[in-house]
Amino acid sequence: MADYQEYRRRVLHRRWRRMFMSAALFLVLLLLVMLALLWRRFFPVRLHSAQAEQTLLARTLPSSDWSTLDYTRQEGLVVQTLADGSTAMDFRLASLPKNEGEPVDLSYFNDVTFLGDSLTQGFQIYDTGLPNAHYCAYRGVGPNAVVNGTTCTRVDGQTEIPMEALVASQPKAVYILLGTNVLTRDTDYSGFLSYYGRMLDMIRQALPDAVIYVQSITPVRPEVRTKENHDGMYGERFCRVNNDLAALALEKGCIFLNLWEFLADESGNLKVEYAQPDGYHLTSAGYAAWVEYLRTHAVPLPTASAPAPNLGGSALDETNLEQAASADAAASAAASSSAAA
Repeated sequence: MADYQEYRRRVLHRRWRRMFMSAALFLVLLLLVMLALLWRRFFPVRLHSAQAEQTLLARTLPSSDWSTLDYTRQEGLVVQTLADGSTAMDFRLASLPKNEGEPVDLSYFNDVTFLGDSLTQGFQIYDTGLPNAHYCAYRGVGPNAVVNGTTCTRVDGQTEIPMEALVASQPKAVYILLGTNVLTRDTDYSGFLSYYGRMLDMIRQALPDAVIYVQSITPVRPEVRTKENHDGMYGERFCRVNNDLAALALEKGCIFLNLWEFLADESGNLKVEYAQPDGYHLTSAGYAAWVEYLRTHAVPLPTASAPAPNLGGSALDETNLEQAASADAAASAAASSSAAA
């Protein structure tokens, strides 16, 4: 817990430091402009016409990074050394630690909605012990389907628009697991991050009081990478993606859950006993372990007297999705042929 709190404190400290430096830079520029105006008023100087066009006020000030939103890649996250001398990836440090008390009761999930792809559909197929949870789960989707309002098909064959169905369920918490379908090829995934960030903004705006859990991309068996159109599905790459998702979750004020804690073996691969023959879907034993993990990694749900916890994040401005759309189109084309999840 101490490492988790320290990691969150350092992330937020860096963000506030960037904001402070940006504000200071703005004040310096404003002061320079005011000094230039005062100088020109009290100390007029005759300039040649060519020089007159190059005064400070006639120039276009260069833009700065602090006023833009860019999800092309989050700041690189490095391996951290814990107090006991062991090391862990940053997305693991960013993950919600195990509850100190007893696991939450199964009734906790009566007021939550799971948003995801066929991995999430497994909760509906197997007897997981969560029969009263709500599900917005659709085979072969990514965060772009949520952002773009795409009509998707549920496990029972009915169609719906994910965001509309999610809002209609009015959950106290949302569990998100999306990404496998758009990460099958070993290509740039900045478009995926852009859509994911926009999706979190939309959910936060529509459900301001809900707790939002961002679940990590799950591990796979090593042989999956050798399949056609699956060259991007391997542990090292998924760790990089999870680093970026953890940073995004913290920045958006969401809770990050590291599913690798119980799904991955010592080599970072999906445990054999949890893997279906395809190497990435889960067995019933995998879903039972998943439920147990969620029960031991949870925060109190919001009530009328106790709203959702403030995790220090903030909603950011809407990002420009034009480049993300082009990158996502290529990823979607590859995903449709492989239908990984």
